[in-house]
Amino acid sequence: MKIVNYIPNTLTLLNGFTGCLALVSAIEDNASMTLVWVLVGVFFDSIDGMVARALKATSEIGKQLDSLCDVISFGVVPGFILYKYLYNYLPYELAPFSLLGFVVTIAAVYRLGRFNITSSKQLDFEGMPTPAFALFVVGIPFIPADLPNILVIALVALLALLMVSKLMLPSQKFVNGKPTRFAFVFALIATPILLWFRSEALSAVVLVYALLGVLYMKFKD
Repeated sequence: MKIVNYIPNTLTLLNGFTGCLALVSAIEDNASMTLVWVLVGVFFDSIDGMVARALKATSEIGKQLDSLCDVISFGVVPGFILYKYLYNYLPYELAPFSLLGFVVTIAAVYRLGRFNITSSKQLDFEGMPTPAFALFVVGIPFIPADLPNILVIALVALLALLMVSKLMLPSQKFVNGKPTRFAFVFALIATPILLWFRSEALSAVVLVYALLGVLYMKFKD
């Protein structure tokens, strides 16, 4: 087997490794580095498939590895962050309920398991992509407004439900080297906002993607 055939899977495994680093940063209460490592994971997750197709090195194990590494970066990491969030804000007598934060990890595992048996020809997403959900969660500590805890929890719960739902959301992938129409328009909106407000706007941008994505898929036909 040619060495180039190992490149896509190496990129995929780097996503899993950066997920481990993000988890370490989350344990250390380092929100900035957690965000950095998750973003690096999103980068590797975004390019491994493109590289595999460019090198004609796609494989079944590559698809399985992709989902397994995504469980770490976009399932375990946001679950742990939510666990700590609930632990810090719940009354002492209700502290055991902070373990419910890991329900989102289970939701991500289910979402990724379903993805593995979905036709690779399907362009759009069935349910919210796990990287987008993870970015919403890691962006919570940077929200400048002092939002009520119950509102934050409600938004996370709604996005977790969207993640495991069968509602379709538009893909952000490139098709024939070009972004989809929705991806292009959304990038025009989101890029200047993120460049100006940076991490403070991350969760809001993900929430806007979810809302606009559901509406777009509902009315595009």
